[in-house]
Amino acid sequence: MPILSFDLIKNKNKIFGFSSFLILLSLIGILYSTFYTSFKKPINLGMDFIGGNEIRVERICDDECNNYPPDLVIEKLREFSNNKNISNNIKLQIQNNNRLISIRTPYLTIEESNDLITNIDKILGPLNNESKDSRIIGPKLGKRLLTNCATSLLVSLVAISLYITFRFDKKYALFALLALFHDLFIVFGIFSWLGILLSIEVNSLFAVSLLTIAGYSVNDTVVIFDRIRENLRQNSDNYNKTIQISVYESFRRTLFTSFTTLIPLLTLIIFGSYSLFWFSVSLSLGILIGSYSSILLAPSFLIKD
Repeated sequence: MPILSFDLIKNKNKIFGFSSFLILLSLIGILYSTFYTSFKKPINLGMDFIGGNEIRVERICDDECNNYPPDLVIEKLREFSNNKNISNNIKLQIQNNNRLISIRTPYLTIEESNDLITNIDKILGPLNNESKDSRIIGPKLGKRLLTNCATSLLVSLVAISLYITFRFDKKYALFALLALFHDLFIVFGIFSWLGILLSIEVNSLFAVSLLTIAGYSVNDTVVIFDRIRENLRQNSDNYNKTIQISVYESFRRTLFTSFTTLIPLLTLIIFGSYSLFWFSVSLSLGILIGSYSSILLAPSFLIKD
């Protein structure tokens, strides 16, 4: 395999350069999302975090449902609706071969929700009202969920930091944490860009994926660091060479673990429901970036010039 002949010692600066580029690109996306987008946040937060209504309803079609652009539907809704706050902040997706309509709005009363469905029926109908599914998340609940997700992520990172510090010395712990923050920051940055370019929103499952990526990434790094530490105890004369040999010895285990984890995630991306699509994409990106940082970036921190 090509990676087995990859010289970490000679390519250390290239690895740092590539990671710096990814971090810079992520930072630009986060800053642009914060200051130059309509949502004015580092990432496009979904209804789970900001509150609102989500309504899902199916169209009645004989064979295939005709394709109707969501932007045109929203434009028509603005003509029908008297509530400009709702019509100007509505988000609409047409999924499942143009059969399923997903509508997200600010908080609606029952009367406003019924009026919205009536207007949708005029544009895209007839609708199967028996398939209607709606949920409401209040602004306070959304903020509480966002706070809880941020707190959970912070607590997990602190716990991981304490574990690595106890398991290894401070130097190893610092480098493992740098690799971990590298992985999380890049995944976060990618979704900032997805929010900017494709209006992709993140929900509570995105926070779950970040927690999962954190645990997965640090586990791979700890395995490689543990092999490096054991080999250095036996042969500390050639420090850099021993680190590279340790990475070679751990490579197959990391590769096979990542590959077997990616198989079910790719299956979910291709065949799973839309609600799990971006969760699976986030996890897949985290595994790929985490494997890269565990195999190449984290050991490169230990290599001496």
